[in-house]
Amino acid sequence: MKFFLRTFFALGLAVIFFTPTYAASGNLVLKTDFKIWDINLGNIDWYASYDKDYFLGLEVNSQSDEASLIAPYLSVQSVEGVDSLKLRDYLIDKIVPDINRPKEDVTIDMDEKGQVVFQGRGLYGRTLDLDRAVKMISFAIDNGIGYVSLPIVKVEPIVTVLSDELKKMGIKELVSGGETNYARSPVNRINNIEVGLSKFNGHIIKQGEEFVFGDVLGPVDGTTGFKRELVILGDRTVPEYGGGLCQVSTTSYRAALAAGFPVTMRKNHSYAVSYYTPYGLDATVYPPSVDLKFVNDSPGAILMQTLTDYPKAYYNYYGTKDDRDVYMIGPYYSDRTPPPPARREYTTKLAPGEEEVLGHAVPGLNASWFRQVVYNEGEKKDESFLDHIFSHYQARPDFLMIGAAEGQELESDVISDDGYQD
Repeated sequence: MKFFLRTFFALGLAVIFFTPTYAASGNLVLKTDFKIWDINLGNIDWYASYDKDYFLGLEVNSQSDEASLIAPYLSVQSVEGVDSLKLRDYLIDKIVPDINRPKEDVTIDMDEKGQVVFQGRGLYGRTLDLDRAVKMISFAIDNGIGYVSLPIVKVEPIVTVLSDELKKMGIKELVSGGETNYARSPVNRINNIEVGLSKFNGHIIKQGEEFVFGDVLGPVDGTTGFKRELVILGDRTVPEYGGGLCQVSTTSYRAALAAGFPVTMRKNHSYAVSYYTPYGLDATVYPPSVDLKFVNDSPGAILMQTLTDYPKAYYNYYGTKDDRDVYMIGPYYSDRTPPPPARREYTTKLAPGEEEVLGHAVPGLNASWFRQVVYNEGEKKDESFLDHIFSHYQARPDFLMIGAAEGQELESDVISDDGYQD
């Protein structure tokens, strides 16, 4: 099973219908399956001047025996282009630290109580292919291409399974992984992410079974280890048990996408939340009405390992790979809208003049991704499919709740539940 981000060389058809807004703004987007870098080309120095030789208007690159014959007719023109050394230094300084990491092996067993035990983190190693990246980015800039899928060399971890029972289920290798970043989260949100991830560590999805996030998560309240943290409820942001759980579900969702599993239920957040960049690959949950579901259509069972290493959250899915390739194409952003005017609402729940922030201004946009799953061999060869993952994010205003004076007319104070959309 392979997971790819289509490079710009393979996007001709898609670009006809969806043009990324980055190109028009003079930006270049570098992307991987877990992060996007949006670079303003006007704010960096990747360029250098150099001379080119021209013979009767034609650029001359040859150093053949003919060079001496045409030398009297050559004209020299100074041009500006991408300096590969400057670009390489930029990648090493700004991009490589977020990508490169060594592989981490894992040993998996079951204890006498039948609980799965992990020793190690099972993360694949990855390295940015600098030579290819420099060539691809230079080509993109020279040809006005707005984004580049960075070439990454991956090294699979060694997965050692000791349990015969797990082996019989088909647990033998890393099938896919999901990763998100929750940097700058408040303390309660970090707690909820860690507690939420722990609920899934060691969970097994049988072959052909539909995974339902809420069923495994269980009750979300103070008795199950969760704390109150800000969540999106309808048109406002308020404290509630479970704030942060969407980091858990989004990480699980991205691992399911990478595995090529059919996703049967997923909902994006009502507005774009910075924890879930790149936008369009988030999954909010508020069981049972809003949930995350997907089907394990791999050849065997899937074993989940969940990890947190601040500021990163990880899901690893172990099982048996089949001969499928997974391509993620996008993102394509459109219909950007500015935040609406600031909103004020008066209430008797606060003392007169007391203020409570219920939301911050956020612009709106639409995000489209495409996931192509190709079964290369076997009975499922004719079942390849292309998903259009569409997300509409509302524009939201600054929203302030103010304590009303006695006798002051109040506005509506209705809240509609919309999930752990933190």
